[in-house]
Amino acid sequence: MTPREAFVAAFFGEAKEKVPVYEQAFASDVASKILGREAATGGAILRYQEAVAGVKGESAHREFIEKLKQDRRDLHRLLGFGAISKHWLLGRPTLQVSEFEFLYGDPNGHWVIYRYDPIAKTYDAVKYSHPPIWSGEERIKEAIDARWKAVENWNESGREAFESEVKEWLQVAGDEFELVWNAAGLHVPINEEWLMACALVPELVGEYLKAQAALGCLQLESLARLGVRIVWGGGDLADNHGPVYGPKFFRRYVLPCYKQIANCARKLGLKYLFRSDGNIWSIADDLFIDAGIEGYGEIDYDAGMRIPELQERYPNLTCWGNVSCRLLWLGTPSQVKDCAAQIVERCKNRGRLILGSSNAVLPGTPPENYFALLEAASF
Repeated sequence: MTPREAFVAAFFGEAKEKVPVYEQAFASDVASKILGREAATGGAILRYQEAVAGVKGESAHREFIEKLKQDRRDLHRLLGFGAISKHWLLGRPTLQVSEFEFLYGDPNGHWVIYRYDPIAKTYDAVKYSHPPIWSGEERIKEAIDARWKAVENWNESGREAFESEVKEWLQVAGDEFELVWNAAGLHVPINEEWLMACALVPELVGEYLKAQAALGCLQLESLARLGVRIVWGGGDLADNHGPVYGPKFFRRYVLPCYKQIANCARKLGLKYLFRSDGNIWSIADDLFIDAGIEGYGEIDYDAGMRIPELQERYPNLTCWGNVSCRLLWLGTPSQVKDCAAQIVERCKNRGRLILGSSNAVLPGTPPENYFALLEAASF
């Protein structure tokens, strides 16, 4: 069974011969050590690398994207991954503000400035023209209108650009990798403005989610038509203590939209995987029984989520991840191997395990720790 075949088999309960391994984000500095050259593969460093290239012009940005594709292919091939997915980038910045700061957007209108921290290797928004703080309903309504316009204009403008990018990455994947596409997600931005909106104008937030679900179903139709089989969806909604908004809000406004997306995916023959960090035990029945979602990723070991317990409760659930990012970063190879081996030992025979980090391979992770994870997968 090839790595690609094993990866796909995990969504049908048939990956019992070989446990597939996959990462959605692999920090560029760690990949550079593994590949023996400066690489652009993932994480916050990748978005900073893009900014440095992008501010030089369109040609430099295009060269960077081509390098990124090759680096990801080379890394995935070396590590034995059977799937590949499109990077998460911010696009070209408008201008460079300082050595580590870049402005995106219109300097005279809406803009945001991102700053790179060379020690922590983070790249985060630090200044806004319009800070995400509660200022009333108008900006929420503007976001709703924009999302519904995207739905209305899908056939005229949205679909062509979406499908063009998917086709581009199908060529990157070739016959060697299964292309996993990020689409049909549901996301309430986790900031003051939107969390206040959840409390003060929940019906408006619900309308925003409905528009996201409608657009997501259009995306799923395009993916099915192009031959993509596995969709990386979901949306961050929890921390270590549980969902950031209450179960009543979730069940009234969020869950119906997940049901809509999951039903759409099933009708199209797609495998849809929910992703979120944090502890989601309080809504797990809603997602994996009521909505019938078939896959779950970014399974946060440090927040108390465990694949063996999940698969005992939901035997038909394909699970990806679960090796603690913190352990990979700070632990020893022996500790990583033990943690990963316990997951493999308890779950391999179910045939629905994809091993990997809980979320991403963080900057500064020792390569030997990741090789220990790979060794555990071969048990």
